[in-house]
Amino acid sequence: MHLNEIIEKIENEERLTSEEGLFLLDTKDLEEREQIRQLADLRRKKKVGDEVLFASTLFVYPTNLCELSCSFCSFYAKPGWKKAWYATPAQIEEKVRLHHPKGLNEIHIVGGLWRECNLDYYEELFHRIHSVDPTIHIKALTPVEYDFLAKLHNISVEEVFKKMISWGLGSLPGGGAESLVEEIRRKIAPGKISSDEFLHIHRIAHRLGLSSNISMLFGHIEENKDLIFHLVKVRELQDETHGFHTFVPLKFGIENNALGRRKGRLMHKDVPLVYAVSRLMLDNFLHLKVLWNYVGVEEGLQLLNWGGNDFSSTNLEEKVIAMAGGDCCKMDEPHMRALIESIGRIPYFIHSGTYQPC
Repeated sequence: MHLNEIIEKIENEERLTSEEGLFLLDTKDLEEREQIRQLADLRRKKKVGDEVLFASTLFVYPTNLCELSCSFCSFYAKPGWKKAWYATPAQIEEKVRLHHPKGLNEIHIVGGLWRECNLDYYEELFHRIHSVDPTIHIKALTPVEYDFLAKLHNISVEEVFKKMISWGLGSLPGGGAESLVEEIRRKIAPGKISSDEFLHIHRIAHRLGLSSNISMLFGHIEENKDLIFHLVKVRELQDETHGFHTFVPLKFGIENNALGRRKGRLMHKDVPLVYAVSRLMLDNFLHLKVLWNYVGVEEGLQLLNWGGNDFSSTNLEEKVIAMAGGDCCKMDEPHMRALIESIGRIPYFIHSGTYQPC
């Protein structure tokens, strides 16, 4: 296989095979690596132009208490742990009211699997959020959480979605995907639903008119071939439903978790190449999100030249990656605009009322 053959396919807008994607991801030659960057950047420009999306997001975590104990997770806690918390809907409403003057357009909600956070809890929470501002977009819960709620209440996932939509649910975030390679998934998150179940819950959401993001955790025990398998699975479901809004590569955070302490097992990844190959393999996606707090601000800006077109958000009170050693610097709308403009791109802040989920 030669890079020139793949370049010709990309220029002709032909779909890359798994073998071709792996060839690109395995590239070590610096000149070829730069060619791949240029291809990804050109694909990005053709798809979405030079605008870089960003939002003002408040991250809400009802609890970090969780029935699971995933080895890659720095977030979860058990009863009695010092880092454990549980927030009532009223307490979260206070937090929303505190941050609302900062121009919030999105509330991002995820948490641990905990029985006190049931459907009654989320009904009250969503109503309280929209009592502050009915235009705020609620992006809430992962498929793993929806499966948990369905089993907790002995109803179908579809019924859970319909209830949540009636209370103001707007879309789903991308978390919980981890790896869609079942062998890897069972090792790092053995208590979570299978990859097929995970994707099927996205399928149900899309059928009901909910868009969703989807992520890919990398830099743990997976190999490059596993990343390509993950990308192909995501691409196949997008072909079927067209319901994914954004793809989100997540660089594994090694601090404060069991897997991160086993540094000899971790597989180094070329982060920019992961982004570029994601852009080139996912020919049916418009948006590729760069989470600056996962990789650092400077590297995040560089990744916008490797296929990225979404610079995440102000990330108010983000905890998941912060607890795993991520970048905790303060952000606001003017700072985000200045950063995006510094690399010659056009910032596009998504205002409440005209919101499309990031």
